[in-house]
Amino acid sequence: MKRFGFLLIAVLLGACTVPNVSPPLQAGQADVKRRTDIRLELATAYFTSGQTEIALQELNRALELSPRRADVLGLRGLVLMQIGDSEAASQSLRDALRIEPDNPALQNNMGWFLCQKGEFDKAMLYFERALSTKSYASPEKALVNAGLCRMRQGQGVQAEAFLRRALDNDPTNLQAHAGLARLAYDRADYPRARSHLLKVIESEQAVAENFLMAILIERKRGDAASEQSLLAQWRRRFPESPQLTAYLRGETDDK
Repeated sequence: MKRFGFLLIAVLLGACTVPNVSPPLQAGQADVKRRTDIRLELATAYFTSGQTEIALQELNRALELSPRRADVLGLRGLVLMQIGDSEAASQSLRDALRIEPDNPALQNNMGWFLCQKGEFDKAMLYFERALSTKSYASPEKALVNAGLCRMRQGQGVQAEAFLRRALDNDPTNLQAHAGLARLAYDRADYPRARSHLLKVIESEQAVAENFLMAILIERKRGDAASEQSLLAQWRRRFPESPQLTAYLRGETDDK
């Protein structure tokens, strides 16, 4: 069965950087910073809503104002990765790391980028560097990405360890719950898979793939009533999703 989505945008945005505290700025510098911040905020909002091309335009404008803003370069790398421009994404992420080489959020970004390319061992080095930084404010982001990366690599035991560490840091982390649901499903532990995935389904951040997986879990459990209830929710929340269309046509690869 195909791998399902894991609230990817949330994982990516969780990797974005926060500007370092800096000395007081002159009036002109402060204006440039303010205008750059506005562009960055707009880009983040557009990226979150899936408008990647507009997000990229805002980030390019931000870089015209502040060419050495690592946070702008870092998000630009993620946007380019989402668009599919791997070479430009790599360059933007590397430029960001040259400016702030010890920034754990940027290291996390680079790790996720390398994981998408299938360079798993290199990716894990970046995740570990991020997690070794004691000042990292949100280590659960790197822990989730490391777990999902190990899942892509087929290393289920290591993936589960990272995802459980993420929940230790943040018990409400939906990406970790979705990943653990996937792992439990793969080993036919359907009650545990259901327990994790229900937390995702009940949230506003669920995606169409989560509903497909939830339905397959109920099918494995033999609960037709729950399957139909989930189908009704899925139709209401994602009526035009390709996953729903495939399911209704009986094209779902249910292993």
